[in-house]
Amino acid sequence: MSLTVCPLASGSSGNAIYIGDEKNKILIDCGLSGKKTEELLRSRGTSCSELEGIIVTHEHSDHIRGAGILARRWKIPVFTRPGTWGSGSQVLDSVPSKQQKLLLSGLTFGKLELDYFHLSHDACEPVGLLIRWGKKQVALVTDLGETTPQLEKRIYGSDILIVEANHDPDMLATGPYPYFLKKRVKGPNGHLSNDDCGLLLSRVLNEKPVQVFLAHLSQENNDPQIARLTVENFLRSKGRDSGIEIEVASRYCASIPFKLL
Repeated sequence: MSLTVCPLASGSSGNAIYIGDEKNKILIDCGLSGKKTEELLRSRGTSCSELEGIIVTHEHSDHIRGAGILARRWKIPVFTRPGTWGSGSQVLDSVPSKQQKLLLSGLTFGKLELDYFHLSHDACEPVGLLIRWGKKQVALVTDLGETTPQLEKRIYGSDILIVEANHDPDMLATGPYPYFLKKRVKGPNGHLSNDDCGLLLSRVLNEKPVQVFLAHLSQENNDPQIARLTVENFLRSKGRDSGIEIEVASRYCASIPFKLL
C-alpha cells in the first residue's frame, strides 16, 4: 500500500490537495470549480465519489469556492473550524447542513490520521494540517505570515512537506500591487516569502530523505525558478540540502505526485 500526495492546483486562483491510499481518500481545500476539481482528480486516477471528506483550512475563496457543489453532488462531508464556517458562510452555507462537520480534534480516515494547528493569517481560524499514515507524516503549511517554534516543533521530521513560498521580496517591492496589499502580503498575517520558506525548512528537516512541495506561489510576485533556487541555495548554505526532493506545485494543473510506501 502507498500514500499519494498531489496538489491539484496551488495559488490565489484556487487550491486543492489530494491525499489518499488505496482505501481512503480526502481533499484538502476546494478552491476550484466543481467541474475543474473533478477533472483534475480524474487526471490522477481517482474520482470525487471516492472522497471521504473535504478539509478546509480557512475561508478565503481560493480555498472554498467549490466545496458546496462537491458536497451536494457527491454527498461528501466538509470539515473545518467553527470560525471558518461562520466567516465563510456566504459560500459554505451551500454545503448541506448534514454534511457540515466541525474540525474540533483529530480525524481518522482508515490509516490516515489528521490533526491541525493554528496559523498566523488574516482569516478567522486558519489552520495548518498534519496527516499521519503509519509511521510517515505529511505537513501542510500555507497561507501564513510568520512561523513559531511551536509550529516548527509540530512539523519537524515530516516525510512530505507542502510549504508556502509565496513571493520574492524584491519582486513584491517593485511589482504592481498597491502599497496596502504589499504591506498585507509581507506582514505577520500575510504570506511566507521564498526566504521565509527556506528558513522554515532548514529548521524542520532532520537527516532522513524528505519530499517538499513549494506551494501558493504568487503569479505577480514570484517565479517557480526563483522560488526553487532561493530555497535550494538557502538550504545549501545551512548544510541541509542532502536527501531533499523539491518540486514547485503547479498553479493550474495537477502536480507530479509524491508517494510514501
